[in-house]
Amino acid sequence: MDALEGVRVLDLTNGIAGPLGALLLAEHGADVIKVEPPDGGPDRDRPEYRVWNRSKRSVTVDLSTDAGRAQLRELAAHADVLVESFAPGHMASLGLDYESLAPSCPRLVYLSVPAYPTGSRHAARPGWDALVQARSGLQYEQPGWREGPTFLHNQLPSMAAAYLVPIGILAALSAREETGRGQQVETSLFQGALALTTMIWLHAEHGQNDVQRTMSKSYPPGIHQASIWEVADGWVHTSASRGMKKSMAELLDLPPEQDPMMLTMLSMSDAPADRERAAELRLAVAAAYKRQKRDALVDEFHANGLGAEAIVPMSEVLHHPQLRATDSVVDVDDPEIGSTTQLGVTVKLVGTPGRVVGPRPRLGAHNDELLGTSTTQPAS
Repeated sequence: MDALEGVRVLDLTNGIAGPLGALLLAEHGADVIKVEPPDGGPDRDRPEYRVWNRSKRSVTVDLSTDAGRAQLRELAAHADVLVESFAPGHMASLGLDYESLAPSCPRLVYLSVPAYPTGSRHAARPGWDALVQARSGLQYEQPGWREGPTFLHNQLPSMAAAYLVPIGILAALSAREETGRGQQVETSLFQGALALTTMIWLHAEHGQNDVQRTMSKSYPPGIHQASIWEVADGWVHTSASRGMKKSMAELLDLPPEQDPMMLTMLSMSDAPADRERAAELRLAVAAAYKRQKRDALVDEFHANGLGAEAIVPMSEVLHHPQLRATDSVVDVDDPEIGSTTQLGVTVKLVGTPGRVVGPRPRLGAHNDELLGTSTTQPAS
């Protein structure tokens, strides 16, 4: 038996947070039904949507028509969960918000994932991830190679909210076991961003000491950026550790006065002489790294008690043998584009392990099954 067997979820979401959050439920046994417009929507053929919407079933429903809205109400009457990510007020305008559905679907858990929390004066603003990054402070806290804020290519607000979605759903389902009733649930991209910014909270509440200053927003970039070095065949990230058998200078075949460990101390100083010395030392260290081979250098660092890792491009990550061995990546045969390599199940339950049920379904593949007589059984 799968952990979430018997739970039916209607997924009306777009973007990242909703589809990915629902996927996490689907691969632990929930029957997730992707409710799509008749044309599939503008994002259906984006490659990432093939991953986020795998392991689900698909029905097409035209919510702009009375017949389509009636179909959704019928689906909701036999579902445990409905997840939506429309702009605030859109579902209410269709008569499909929680207040409209709850009287006939008292056990329904109804989760919304907007850009900003309900009641925020920003709730009606465009909900693009990049704009939430800007408003939440994430772009300002990201160091870059120039002064000022830096755009994050990793869509952190959406990725964090994707994991808040199943947490909210599972909490509400657990509460339903006691109360017998569903409830309205909400998370947002903005709250996802806040969940990832604990260091920003610390700095805002207590101020920044010298170490925190060099770790976060500084120019030239702080010590974490200075831990990244280009080598002959790639890049490495180094982090000094206690109990090193050899100094960094020895490992890089540099004289003691050019030990890279001195860069941290010099970068914390505002003295012009120290800054000049840091610039000279950085050039010498960079040249030493460029003489090294990536994997051999990382192995030597590890052997000498130094924290270091190769900075691996994603194309290489997906084919790493350790990820294959742990099922962190899987091969999925997509009926439309063929064999694909995708993220595996992200949470492992030993007793009831999750699994990839199948590829993203063809548009409307389950219309006959789900919009006909098979929806007559009530939800659990």
